[in-house]
Amino acid sequence: MSALAEPPRIPREIPDWHDLSLCRLFPELDWIDAKGDTATACRAICAVCPVRYACAVGSLERGEPWGIWGGLDRADRKLIAVEYGYPVPAMLPDHGTNARRVKHGCTCPDCKAAHALYEAERRARARAKAKARGLGWPPVHVLAEPIRIGRHRLSVGQYLLPLPGLPNHRRAEPADLPAVA
Repeated sequence: MSALAEPPRIPREIPDWHDLSLCRLFPELDWIDAKGDTATACRAICAVCPVRYACAVGSLERGEPWGIWGGLDRADRKLIAVEYGYPVPAMLPDHGTNARRVKHGCTCPDCKAAHALYEAERRARARAKAKARGLGWPPVHVLAEPIRIGRHRLSVGQYLLPLPGLPNHRRAEPADLPAVA
């Protein structure tokens, strides 16, 4: 399965086997966060459940990150998923986060916007850090009137990047650039 395709987390339709499962008879057990004796009891019930196989396969196909399904906990499902090519059970970050965009390749508009915002803030921090250390580019100049250099014409408002050791162009004036936060 590609990194961009996300397995469904919740079945679109409830399968027929849900009505036959034994876990429905034991709502007092914590099937989602089972630990210790509760996990042992859940596994014992799953061992005699008539729909154990369908339950386990369904959880493997969904990449279910929580609970005991078909007698398998997350660690068991992870081993089986790696061995047989099912999606590895993992909790994905929420949509609209940089982590979802970068680590999981989500291309939804919310994740793209979050990534763009993160990158803008990261660049601003890097510029501020470089400025504090005395690094960075020299001040930028803008042409006050058009000039022609050989076959090239430069218009009013174009930026000129002064090079160290060379004088500024006589038709250039310092630019009033907005401060970057």
